[in-house]
Amino acid sequence: MNLSNAALGKIVALTTAATITAVLVAGCISVTVSNKDRIIMGVQSNGTTIAGLSKNEARKFFTDTAASKLQRKAAVLTYKERIFQIDPADINLHGNVDKAVETAYSIGRDGTAIENIITQMRCAIFGTTVTMDASFDEQLLHDKLQQIKTAIDTPPKNGSVILQADGSIRKTPAVIGLSLDIDPIIAELSPDFQTFNLTVKKELTPSEQLPFVQDNDLAFMDGILGSYTTRFYPGDRGDNIGLAASHLQGALIRSGATLSFNDTVGPRTHEAGYKDAGVIVYGKHSIDVGGGVCQVSSTLYNAILLAGLTPVERTGHFASSSYVPAGRDATVADGLIDFVFRNPLPHPVYLTIANSGSALTVYVLGTKADLAGKSIALVTEGSSMHPSLYRLWKQNGEILEREFLHTDAYEPLKNT
Repeated sequence: MNLSNAALGKIVALTTAATITAVLVAGCISVTVSNKDRIIMGVQSNGTTIAGLSKNEARKFFTDTAASKLQRKAAVLTYKERIFQIDPADINLHGNVDKAVETAYSIGRDGTAIENIITQMRCAIFGTTVTMDASFDEQLLHDKLQQIKTAIDTPPKNGSVILQADGSIRKTPAVIGLSLDIDPIIAELSPDFQTFNLTVKKELTPSEQLPFVQDNDLAFMDGILGSYTTRFYPGDRGDNIGLAASHLQGALIRSGATLSFNDTVGPRTHEAGYKDAGVIVYGKHSIDVGGGVCQVSSTLYNAILLAGLTPVERTGHFASSSYVPAGRDATVADGLIDFVFRNPLPHPVYLTIANSGSALTVYVLGTKADLAGKSIALVTEGSSMHPSLYRLWKQNGEILEREFLHTDAYEPLKNT
């Protein structure tokens, strides 16, 4: 029997199709049988095949994998030469073993029968990977980072100058403040922990807060420009003097800047620690909170004049004071009367206070070269009720300048 070429072609095509179908059916049957109650062919995790494992065997595999990862540090955080470590146990970091087992076992089983067969065949040919993720306690991570923050955070500290007994000065360097914001660190570390990506390495970058008094402010400071001492009796008034003066300790006035006594010392109230003591109100002796503070402002006034600084705002008392010569006082009152001075010198000046309990001294420290070898003296002319104050600038004993400052007009104290 002779067959045409067309007929032969059809027979060959049908035979081939039947063969392929038979092979596919046989393959599907073989794959399905092989995958029964086991993770299907082609599935791997962590670079290792887990095909053919039962659920229990897969659980052991993922448990061992997690244990191996957990031997590492969760994170190593560094700041300069300091090292901070976060261990997995610190944050209860653990692999999601059961989830990984269920994910691996459900491949090729979570669809329709046809879909499962197709998935199983595709995995057998091309393979697929199951990645185990992890969980951790966010509060524990926050607490751990808070501990690191506490170890790093540093308040800014002003540079300071201490006047030595021999008149020399000793400088203490400023401290730059540090503040670590942990919220961005949590956001950055969490994805790595959740994907079991260990060990995370990170350089910490706390923000810096510069202190007001920095090292360069004190760099050229080398001695006393001027000082003045007044005396007082211990007691409530003396306590007020000491408290007000303490707020001036360490005050820095940069070149061209001013200092306000009221802004620096603050309100004189009972809440601020001030006591009731003698004052003069409208020319009469009285008792009021903060009595004695004007002695501090007056002592400061004389010290800054002798240091070559410039008074900007100054008011004399109603009557002359006993603790400074006439015309050399500076009264202050909360919200009403201030004492303000400016630093006209090329470099900053720095106030330091000595309080013996019966004598108050205000020192103005600075760069001695700023006075160009000049010395300063204060001279009062006129009567004690109408004194005029002059500042004399001298060099080598010769008066270079006679600077008029002000003329006061005092009134006699009124009888109570």
